[in-house]
Amino acid sequence: MMQQARTASEQTRTRLLDAAREAFSQHGFQGTTVRDICRRAEANVAAVNYHFGSKDGLLAETLNFASLKALQLANIKADGDPEVRLRLFIRDFLLMLLDETNGSLSCRIMARELADPTPALDKIVREAIAPLHEFLYKLLREIAGEKTEEAELRRCMHSILGQCLYYRHSHPVLQRLHPRLRYGRKEIEALAGHIADFSLAGIRHISEKAGA
Repeated sequence: MMQQARTASEQTRTRLLDAAREAFSQHGFQGTTVRDICRRAEANVAAVNYHFGSKDGLLAETLNFASLKALQLANIKADGDPEVRLRLFIRDFLLMLLDETNGSLSCRIMARELADPTPALDKIVREAIAPLHEFLYKLLREIAGEKTEEAELRRCMHSILGQCLYYRHSHPVLQRLHPRLRYGRKEIEALAGHIADFSLAGIRHISEKAGA
């Protein structure tokens, strides 16, 4: 009986986490209620406090950036020109942010946190954003060369991430401007190609100026 009770409790906890990731990614922390999460998870409202202490504690538990870390590791191990690796990164990052069928809910929560921060932002910066910035900065340094100033390279990095995040944050607006817009695989790869072409052209220009 005790084993059955533990199993049921673990199942409830898992359902709450799954429901919270989905709700937070769709509506943000402020736009999601504990009651809504429990309804999705088919759990008692008191279950959130029992398992996580609070709604803040539940948000912190939903933030698992293993997929984002795996993306960076796979990119580092990939053979090829750094420009090719940048294209690969942009495509994979956009897929995590935008793919309507197989995207990363944790990355979508991260994107929402950047637009509407909560106390979880410190955890997100520490565990996801800072390592991502370090990874992308090193990749851009390979492309731009040692003569490009650190500040210029940092702006290039912010520009690339900003372009990617724009399509996440502005999705409701873009759908109203372009009602047929859907973030399917073909559209995401087209967006990734555009961002890569646009960014690489800018990086080459900056690199040429630095070497002049």
